[in-house]
Amino acid sequence: MRHLVNFGLLFSFLALAITGGWAYFRPFSLTATQVHLLAGFITLALVALHLSARLPYFRNRTKKGHGRDGFRKQLLILLILFGGLLYAAVENIPPVSWLIDGSYESRNRAEIVRSSSLAAFSKPAPHRKLIIRDCREKNSSGLSVLLHFPENLKTMPSVAVWAESTTGSMIETLYLEQSLAYSPTPLWEDYQTERHHILPLWRHRYTLISGIAPSGDADSTSGATQSHQYALDPYLVKGQEKEFVLCVEINAPFDSNPSFPDKLLGQPSLIYTCLIEVDRDDPYYLLELTGHGGGDAIETGNFQYDFDGIGSALHLRDLFLTKVEK
Repeated sequence: MRHLVNFGLLFSFLALAITGGWAYFRPFSLTATQVHLLAGFITLALVALHLSARLPYFRNRTKKGHGRDGFRKQLLILLILFGGLLYAAVENIPPVSWLIDGSYESRNRAEIVRSSSLAAFSKPAPHRKLIIRDCREKNSSGLSVLLHFPENLKTMPSVAVWAESTTGSMIETLYLEQSLAYSPTPLWEDYQTERHHILPLWRHRYTLISGIAPSGDADSTSGATQSHQYALDPYLVKGQEKEFVLCVEINAPFDSNPSFPDKLLGQPSLIYTCLIEVDRDDPYYLLELTGHGGGDAIETGNFQYDFDGIGSALHLRDLFLTKVEK
């Protein structure tokens, strides 16, 4: 039994070390997180077994007696050091902060997109997505967005949902496909692809929030906005005639045609929009096709309105519906 516990601890430690290193050096991975958590619980159970078999040893080492005063002093120093590191981790101060600053998350924080803690997502059916955005302001409305795709789709498109002002400035990203949220060059259907080639209209507007242009360079006309996750709240307050534009951009891989021959990127992204008037009596809004992200949109972020050559991409949507929750 002792040997099994020892080998079990070895294997679980290796799993913790590998997934921990992956989390430190690479973008977020749900699979790595799940393996890390499982290995952590296994390690906890195995350590408990190991300690239960070694209780006499610990009792013996902590008893008063000749030659043990030095050990107890060493143990006290160890506890103080451990406590100091734990405090540094909680308060994010050196030396722990130096370690964190070198992580992937810290180095790429401007490019990593996290939705508001007031936003929730679900997938009620394989071809449906539901995004719900609550509001922390009093006398305010909530927002729900239903994205319904045709059930015969074999590959679901990548999606970004955001709110912007009537002048075209991004207010808040409500939803971004998880596979695109943690890296400017994510794997898209197993191909390394620049994010602004997949959803160019969303990415150019996100420059205002992140302060980083799609090229990866710092944008001189904008700066990182710390309040991005709650920026929509003032627009949801009732009785103030607030309005904003809700945008949904979608793009599916491998939908090339003679007009758009690139095998992976194929036809450009499509954008659907609606003008939300918070105080309107009718709470429902249909998002309508407005433009696409082809042409020079990858470089400029401007909507394109010529749909010549776009075919199957026009049939990626079944119903995009928004409701203002009174």
